[in-house]
Amino acid sequence: MKIDALLPGDWHDVRAIYEEGIDIGTFEELIPTWEEWDRGHLVWPRLAARIDGEVLGWAALAPYSDRACYRGVAENSIYIARRARGRGIGRALLERLCQEADAAQIWTLQAGILAANVASIALHEKCGFRRVGVREKLARKRGEWSDVVLMERRSQGIG
Repeated sequence: MKIDALLPGDWHDVRAIYEEGIDIGTFEELIPTWEEWDRGHLVWPRLAARIDGEVLGWAALAPYSDRACYRGVAENSIYIARRARGRGIGRALLERLCQEADAAQIWTLQAGILAANVASIALHEKCGFRRVGVREKLARKRGEWSDVVLMERRSQGIG
């Protein structure tokens, strides 16, 4: 497996993986266009996990806020193709994303994860995220309410 930069040319594969997460992996009901996705995410880090050149997972950061005091806080997204789950790709991607975030002076990563997505919650815990709490009935999708588990990871380089 190779982890490298997610590029605009990867969007077809990234979009397909994103769409597979519509069930419990994402809050969205519609898949964004490349332009919408690009505007909503930091330029770096944006990572793709590839095996034999095929994108099987991706991870990226979105700004938490545009206020200067939060410039070192970002929200992470990570998606793994269904057929590639359980092979360590998610852990390798999230660990690398954390390393790149630290190098980019991002002091806090946060993740809001649908409570039903127990695999993502476990993955984040394995990668050093802690549960901050549960926001009850925060997300509404297809007429149903979902609790959201708020998790965070502080950079080791921050005092």
